[in-house]
Amino acid sequence: MPYDNSDPVPNQPSPNPTGSPNPFGSNGSKLNAMARRSEPRHVDGYLRLVRMRRLANGLLAAIMGLFVFLHLVDPPEGWSVFWRYLRAFSEAAMVGGLADWFAVTAIFRRPLGLPIPHTAVIPNNQDRIADAVGRFIADNFLRPELVAARVREKDLSEALGRWLAEPAQSSGLAGGLVSAVPAMLDALDDETVAAFLRDQAAIAADGASVAPAFGSVLEALAEQGRHQALLDTLLKQGYRLLEDNKDLIRERIKGRSGWLMRFVSADRKVADTVINAVNDLLFEVASDRHHPLRERLTEIVSEFADNLRNDPHLQARIGSWVQEAARHPSVTGAVEAGWKEFKAALRRDCASPDGRLRAWVQTALVNLGAGLMSEPKVREALNVRLRALLVQLAERHGEDVAKLVSETIRRWDSKTIVDKLEMNVGRDLQYIRLNGTVIGGLVGLVLHLGAEIL
Repeated sequence: MPYDNSDPVPNQPSPNPTGSPNPFGSNGSKLNAMARRSEPRHVDGYLRLVRMRRLANGLLAAIMGLFVFLHLVDPPEGWSVFWRYLRAFSEAAMVGGLADWFAVTAIFRRPLGLPIPHTAVIPNNQDRIADAVGRFIADNFLRPELVAARVREKDLSEALGRWLAEPAQSSGLAGGLVSAVPAMLDALDDETVAAFLRDQAAIAADGASVAPAFGSVLEALAEQGRHQALLDTLLKQGYRLLEDNKDLIRERIKGRSGWLMRFVSADRKVADTVINAVNDLLFEVASDRHHPLRERLTEIVSEFADNLRNDPHLQARIGSWVQEAARHPSVTGAVEAGWKEFKAALRRDCASPDGRLRAWVQTALVNLGAGLMSEPKVREALNVRLRALLVQLAERHGEDVAKLVSETIRRWDSKTIVDKLEMNVGRDLQYIRLNGTVIGGLVGLVLHLGAEIL
């Protein structure tokens, strides 16, 4: 019986077009390889293929055995007519079975390893098949007009909203997004990030942007009277300093007074007068919200805020001060330490099943889904953009996808592509072999009957 070199036979490797061992090797080796893939679906598909191949080979072997038996053994008495029909059936069935075995095997490899022309069709035409598959996908799935027609009536945003609104789906998506954060952090160089933050701080510290912003804030505080709180604090501290340093003031005035004033004790009276005058002024300013000094302070603050917004020289000075502070080693060290601590905290949060980032992302996704479900106008606006985006993607990248498919198939070795195709269609091809054997025998019977009649 001819041996189908694609059949898995233990310890009996068979040649293929490249001269390497039969890709299906033996039952044990192939099953071990499939088990290593840890894909039960592939293992099940392979076992079903093997069962069908054994059935087809078994039927062909039985027909060949019947053919040999009928030609070696004389028919019993009275069986000659029946014997001739059996011979015709076995001959035609054997021819049909062998022809289909050859045709099916030739698709994937060379039958019996013989260099017969136009066999091993798939391995020998891999590049052409790759181009055809890529072109088929581009022409029948990714043409812009086809994509537009498919998505024209579909409510894409509703499907997205329904999917996101399900906690199980949003939880899985949130987990996937959060789990990708550590990998993104690993891709970032700490020194590069720290340098970027320092540069951004220096850019943000430019006087042309910092000073006007500070001036606007200062003006807003002045309009609300917040600067008066600062003055109240200064008045309290001034009064406390005056009380704590009365003796020092008296000593200073005494030291600067002449001997005559000291002789008549006028220096002490002068000191007490100065102290009391300052004390009274502090009290008046603190108790009178409309005191001229308070109004003057408001004018000074407003004038300074205006200068911050409009004076280029003041802006440049402030910018240089801030930039010098940003370049100070203590500030740069704080920036680097802050980034490292932020990254470590983010890693800890991502690693925790109950992390805040995960919970926040999941809540945001659920809310987004619920919002899409409850807002038809938003959905319709989003649908318009999604449809246009899909059509635009098909128009821009349809050929790229086709090229990617073609290049991927080209990069497969012949064993891989044969395995993939045979795993998917090989079982049906074994049915063709079964049908060819049976139908060939029936055709032989019909032809023999016609010959007998004629």
